[in-house]
Amino acid sequence: MQLTTLSPKRLTAVAVIACASALIPAAALAATASPATPATAARASASATSDSINVDAATLVANGAAVQVVVTVTCGAGDGGSVNSTTTQAVGLRVAQGESSLGFTCTGKPQRESGLAAANVNGAPFRLGTAVVQASLTDCPGANCTGASSDKVLSIAK
Repeated sequence: MQLTTLSPKRLTAVAVIACASALIPAAALAATASPATPATAARASASATSDSINVDAATLVANGAAVQVVVTVTCGAGDGGSVNSTTTQAVGLRVAQGESSLGFTCTGKPQRESGLAAANVNGAPFRLGTAVVQASLTDCPGANCTGASSDKVLSIAK
């Protein structure tokens, strides 16, 4: 059997890992192992299972300076929700792209929300025609956020 000597660098790494492991408080371990209260567990469970987002439409605004993106979202009643979307469209040899972000209070039922995605000033303006909308929903019942996403190819309408 061959004994390996540890270099000072490896010995320091082993010591750091050992110390970090020892610093995990027992209370934190107990908190992660203990069950949540029934109301909290039910709310987190309802939020996690009901989150959904669907991109419905994109409408041309201000001669292509922006598009209005409409989505239908479902998330836990009373939770703080947010939607972020990116719309991308090929315009000749250039690309039109814009982002929107909005916050709202979830109703627990499907609800329509919309956000304005202004065209990036370094790109082309939007036009009528095919585009890709990538949208994500974040549902935060307290500190336990969940989410959903949707990517859709659609036609920007007037």
